[in-house]
Amino acid sequence: MRLRKLVSYGIFVLIIVIGVSFTGIARGFDIPPPTQKIAFAEQTSDLMLNTLFAALTQEFDETTPDNVEQGKQSISLIFNDSNKDMRLVGTVSPLKQNDRPNDKFERQANMLAMTGQTYTSVQRLDNKWYYRRSIPLSNFRAECALCHVNFPAGPTSDWVGALMLRIPIQD
Repeated sequence: MRLRKLVSYGIFVLIIVIGVSFTGIARGFDIPPPTQKIAFAEQTSDLMLNTLFAALTQEFDETTPDNVEQGKQSISLIFNDSNKDMRLVGTVSPLKQNDRPNDKFERQANMLAMTGQTYTSVQRLDNKWYYRRSIPLSNFRAECALCHVNFPAGPTSDWVGALMLRIPIQD
């Protein structure tokens, strides 16, 4: 009887030790990346933002009432649904369901964007670290109302959504 208690106690202790070990290993994967890698991703997001803003500005410069449907398609191809690293997100109609905030970061970022505030975070998604950033968007050009017919003729200071960027942080 005493041997049975001793074996049971040993098995119990072994299970606890293994469980604690696996928990420690799993938590080790949640160690955030070093500051210099986050800074590199932030600088990359600055470059990406400049590139996207230049593309949007070019699109606005070329969109007219005569080619607004082509302009809509062009923007949709740039910000296509399969690219998770850059998205236009909002809650002001007209929107497709996939243009709405998808996760906690996007909901928080969009809420802040509607008051003109940016938002950043370093997050682990699908076993990879990302620098995430949102840039508030306003009805800042007259051409906005060509595609978004519910927007007042611009430019206005009305906040309408956010540009979401997601930059992978290199290992």
